[in-house]
Amino acid sequence: MLPATAPGDHGPIEPELPTRATRAGSTAAVVAIGTGLLGAAIVIAAVRSRSDGDGLDWSNYGVGLGATAVLLVIAVLGALAGRRVGGRAREEVVTWPGTVGILGTALMIAIGIDRDDDWVAYLIGAAVAVLAAIGYVAARRAAFVVVAILGLALIYGVAFDGVVSDSIGEGHPQVTGAVLLSVFVVVVTLVGWALPSRAVSGVVVGAFGVAGLLGVLASFVVMRYFFGFFGAMPVFADDPSTAASVDVAGAGFPASDVWWVVVLGAILTALWALAAAVSNHSGFTVLAIAMPALGVPLASLALAAEHPTWWAAITAAAGGVLLLGGTFLARLRGRRTASELPVGPTG
Repeated sequence: MLPATAPGDHGPIEPELPTRATRAGSTAAVVAIGTGLLGAAIVIAAVRSRSDGDGLDWSNYGVGLGATAVLLVIAVLGALAGRRVGGRAREEVVTWPGTVGILGTALMIAIGIDRDDDWVAYLIGAAVAVLAAIGYVAARRAAFVVVAILGLALIYGVAFDGVVSDSIGEGHPQVTGAVLLSVFVVVVTLVGWALPSRAVSGVVVGAFGVAGLLGVLASFVVMRYFFGFFGAMPVFADDPSTAASVDVAGAGFPASDVWWVVVLGAILTALWALAAAVSNHSGFTVLAIAMPALGVPLASLALAAEHPTWWAAITAAAGGVLLLGGTFLARLRGRRTASELPVGPTG
C-alpha cells in the first residue's frame, strides 16, 4: 500500500509535531498542594532549628535541607523535560517547586551560618537572584522574576547600608532612603521592561515602592506627634504653598524633607501612569492611584496642616481637571476610531 499523500503533494504526509499544552490540568492542583506541604516543612524547620539556643538542631535542620532539596530536584527534573511537549504542566512543575525551593535555600543558608555579617546577606541575595534567573530561563514564568527582585533588593539594601550611607551621612535619613528606594523601583521597572513579564515585575517592585514611600511619610507623622507630645508643639501651616518654607518645629525634621518625598512619589506616579498607558495593565493604574490617594493625606499630617482645606481643594481641582482632560481625549479617540472603520456599500 502506498503511503498517504495530501492533494498536490508528491510525498507522504509527515506526522505533526506535538503541540504545546496550554492548560496544566490536574498537574497544577497536585503541584500546588505538594509544594505547600514541603514549604510547611521548611518553615517548621526554620523556626525550630535554633529555638533551643545557639546550637543547631540538626534533626529539624536536616528536614529543612531535605525538603528544600526535594523542591529543587523536582524543579530541575521538570526543566529537563521537553519544553514543547510539557507545555503548561511542565511550567507548573518547574515554577512553584522552584520558587519555594529558592526561598527555602535562602532560609537554610541564613540558619546554617547564623551570622549578621554583610557577606551573608550578599551570599543569600546572590543565590536567590542567580537561581531565580536560571528558573526564569527554564520556565519563562513571572514568579521567578518576583523572587529575583527580592534577592536584588536584599543586595541593594545591604550595599546602601554598608557603603553608601557612610558617605552620604545621616542628616536626612528618610529622604536618603526614599531616594534609594525610588531609584531601585525605576531601575528594576526599566530593566524588567525588556522581558515578557514586564507588567508583573513592574507592578511588584512598584508595590514595594508605594509601601516604602508611604512608610517614610508615616514615619514623619509619628515623629511629629511623638515630639509634639513630649516636646514643643508643632507649627501649623494651613496653606501648603507656605508650609515648605518653615520647619515643623519640635518634630525632629524640616518640612523640606516631607516635600522631597512627595516629589519622589509624584515622579513614580507619573512613571506608573505612563506604564499603564503603554502596557494596558491595570496594576500600574492601581499604583498610580494609590500613591497620591494615600501619600498626600500622610504628607498633610506630617506637615501639620491644622485646617487642610487648601490641601483638599488643590487636589480636588487638579484631579477634576485631569479627569475632564481624560474624558475629552477618550471622546477624540472614539471619534478617530469610528472614522477609520470601513464604510460598507450603500443601496
